[in-house]
Amino acid sequence: MSRKIFLEESEILNQNGRMRTKTLWTLLSLATLVFFILDCGGQIQEKPIAGCERISGTPGPEDLDLIRDTSTVIVSSHERRNGLKDIGALFEVSLQDTNQKLEAKKIETNYPANFRPHGISYAKVKGVDTLAVISHTLADENPHTIEIFERSKSGKWTHTKTLSDPTLTSPNDIFMNEAGEIFSSNDNGTSNAFRKYWDMIIRSGRADISYYDGKSFQALNVPVMLGNGIYIRKKGNDELLYRSVFAEKAIRVYQVDRSSGKVNLKYLESIAIGAGPDNILEDENGMLWLAAHDSTYKFIRHVMNRTNLAPTRVFKINPENKEVTEVYANEGAEISAGSTGLVFKNKLLISQVFEDFLLVCPRP
Repeated sequence: MSRKIFLEESEILNQNGRMRTKTLWTLLSLATLVFFILDCGGQIQEKPIAGCERISGTPGPEDLDLIRDTSTVIVSSHERRNGLKDIGALFEVSLQDTNQKLEAKKIETNYPANFRPHGISYAKVKGVDTLAVISHTLADENPHTIEIFERSKSGKWTHTKTLSDPTLTSPNDIFMNEAGEIFSSNDNGTSNAFRKYWDMIIRSGRADISYYDGKSFQALNVPVMLGNGIYIRKKGNDELLYRSVFAEKAIRVYQVDRSSGKVNLKYLESIAIGAGPDNILEDENGMLWLAAHDSTYKFIRHVMNRTNLAPTRVFKINPENKEVTEVYANEGAEISAGSTGLVFKNKLLISQVFEDFLLVCPRP
């Protein structure tokens, strides 16, 4: 879900001195709220997992990725409750011994200025452990960047590069492969707050995918309304790109076509989820896992106040037969606004957008 719509935009306008009148802003907000109330959602059928516990100390742990070689989960963490004023960080959770109590440890490194992490992706690029992290700098120039971190053989992470481009209009999630190519899923087609509201009101699909080939960026010309999670899996010689489309409550599937010497995406099909899908990950058996938001209205209320609970649902998708299985569902009392489901060994980790903990459960 594009939580930046309700938090980041007012902060950008304040910093740049471009505040509109309170009346106009209120009208736009009310119009958008009415639009989203149409998707207010009902009470979900809860599907609990016994034995879940919290891993505390990670404010707003929106996205996760896994380093299989070291059994380590990387956490993107950023406190979003105060208008995005705080700076974020990355954390590590070791899953080497899942019988021990799991803890999140902050990665100490040379974080770039105005680091507000969102989507993350890990790959071993040319033999080097590498992280690509979306950051919302809120700067007038380059408000959204991709920050690159590399890990030395001694285990220390170092920030090595900042990437920026106009095609990063409102990046939400990211996928990086071992060649260093980066696919970024935008949730909107502009960084302008008022245009974002207008696009939602008229249901305009302008959120494209930005592709970085290691040297330059290009838009892939597959715009949707409210793009979200993104993941590429290989099937034989084929590459299949899976993209969450929040407004469609579905995952769009594309074939990555390189036959022309450039990357193009060919739409294949959509997989209905029945809820607004968020980040997507793959397990060791080739199954896809994702968290989803059941009610936009409840999500917005949770954005405004943590005491307003928002449902969390986690799904497993078999990409071969397109079977979708709900493995976890909670009205929000155990975890609200879940954003990622990651499975490894005997554990399921569920992240969320705002509160300061991860939920770790026995693998369903």
